[in-house]
Amino acid sequence: MTAATNPFSLSLDPVAEAVKLGPAIREAAPEIEAGRHLPDAIVKGLREAGLFHMAVARDAGGLETNPVDLCRAIEEVSAADGSAGWCLMIAAQNGAIGGFVDRGVAAQVYGNGQIVAGVARPIGRAETQPGGDYIVSGRWPFASGSSHADWFAGECVIYDGGQARRDLDGNPISCFALIPRAQVQIHDTWYTTGLRGTASNDFSVDGVRLREEFGVQLFMDQPCSPWALYRSMPLIMVTHGAQALGVATGAVAEMVSLAQTKLAWGTDRPLREQPRMQGQIAEAVVLVESAREFLRATVRQAWDVLEAGGTPDDRLRARYRLAASHAARASAAAVDILHNAAATTGILMKSPLERAFRDLHTADAHVMVSALTYEAAGRVELGMPANMPFF
Repeated sequence: MTAATNPFSLSLDPVAEAVKLGPAIREAAPEIEAGRHLPDAIVKGLREAGLFHMAVARDAGGLETNPVDLCRAIEEVSAADGSAGWCLMIAAQNGAIGGFVDRGVAAQVYGNGQIVAGVARPIGRAETQPGGDYIVSGRWPFASGSSHADWFAGECVIYDGGQARRDLDGNPISCFALIPRAQVQIHDTWYTTGLRGTASNDFSVDGVRLREEFGVQLFMDQPCSPWALYRSMPLIMVTHGAQALGVATGAVAEMVSLAQTKLAWGTDRPLREQPRMQGQIAEAVVLVESAREFLRATVRQAWDVLEAGGTPDDRLRARYRLAASHAARASAAAVDILHNAAATTGILMKSPLERAFRDLHTADAHVMVSALTYEAAGRVELGMPANMPFF
């Protein structure tokens, strides 16, 4: 297998493309919510703009977008619709898996604009076979983008002769099995509080045979691509913070617009003239803007280190992971303020504020921005190991 022909211009500006797609995504938001997946037209737009391939290596048909601009593009899409932004974020994370597989395999999986949905939980089983193939079985939850993915990545424990393969510390060794859509069964399980349009359904396989090169040991294998991001894979997880900031930014814009016309209760004057509303808007803005600055500053610092040939140290890794979790938490707090300020308008299902409220509290439940990341970052600040996988 050979490298993929790149369908995207390397001069393409992902942030500008995300801005251009914003109005169409915003208009489709009710349809995304009701249909519980991204409409074909939205997927087509994101795919053709190269946005699903921002973290895919160029020799596999991707853009290799620096992580600051990657976050900015995800913010723009998320401001238009949280579910669309979430699907874009997850596609970026799964695109980075391609940096660790044979270049021909990466071209086959990601070439021609193909998208990967995947789950990083070692709950599948990959049995080695004579000649090096795997027989893969398992069921994985939360495969965001399952409605439009061309390939699926399920993390599996590797078994040799019925025994789990283990490292020197006795921990099971896992790999991501890359499986084409035709060999996957998707289960309609995604009924949730928020992010309803992400199609984060379960998927399963039963006895699928894969060649060995379609199984990648992400935490053990060395990158097969020289792009700097692949030397520090946890950096890709900062995109969780970007998605949250985008949703909150969209909510601020919605509340500002609402305040121009909605009358304060018992008056004939718009909410914008009410001191309480002015204070609430300001509080939400400072939560979002300060969190964004912390996130972008730490990501930019880490990227500078990587581009110079270095590796971010423990403290810098802790800082950008902390910044991402803080962005998610601050965004949720900002939207809580706005949702409360909107009063009865905010409880109507047709309101973008109501959707933002549900989307952010659903996103905030993800382990990669949970209290565990605060605890891990705190341990590093105190001179201790993070003790959290993929940190």
